[in-house]
Amino acid sequence: MTVPLDEVEISSKFSEGSEEVLEEEEEEEDEWEMNFQRKILPMDRLQLAVQEMKNDERTNAAGFPKREFIVCASLIDKVPNLAGLCRTGEIFAVEKIVIPDASVMKMDIFKSISVGAEAWLEVEECKEEDLLPWLMKRKQENYNIVGLEQTSSSVSLSNFQFQDRTVLLLGKEKEGIPVELLKVVDECLEVPQFGIIRSLNVHVTGAIATWEYSKQMMAEMT
Repeated sequence: MTVPLDEVEISSKFSEGSEEVLEEEEEEEDEWEMNFQRKILPMDRLQLAVQEMKNDERTNAAGFPKREFIVCASLIDKVPNLAGLCRTGEIFAVEKIVIPDASVMKMDIFKSISVGAEAWLEVEECKEEDLLPWLMKRKQENYNIVGLEQTSSSVSLSNFQFQDRTVLLLGKEKEGIPVELLKVVDECLEVPQFGIIRSLNVHVTGAIATWEYSKQMMAEMT
């Protein structure tokens, strides 16, 4: 029996089309399996990824280890002092800076003094009225609360030994640290002074104390 030529051509084209469809289905199946495998990470790779995230939290943007040192400036209201403390904190890789109002970071005067430090540093907002419970929570987390204040029992910074986990509480520009907050402070320290004027700018004292903490921590690492 002789099969017409046109039927042979149709049969051949149908066969070729079926093969192409099968190839496409196989390719789609292979691609699906590949994507499925990409989405499911082996446990060791998952643990490595989590560890890398934790490591990132322990280092600053420059790759240096963050210090467990929190500078609490919730009692400070002058924008230049807050901006200067942010700049100092970023330079010395502190854990975070606490300020009374996060909106000040949008001000031009803040930006001009901080030179962008707030972009590389964790900044937390805590208003003065919320400061007492905030400090109590840090004590529960085993932070040593250190007040930078001139009192009858203050220890000179030159003789002071910082603990690894420390909150440095800075006082108001004129009044200092309120009595109700001094009651929850673990220790008070002061910067030794030898001049007639017995009052340093709060940003300056905060920067000096932050550097002293950093110096002590670096000495422990060597």
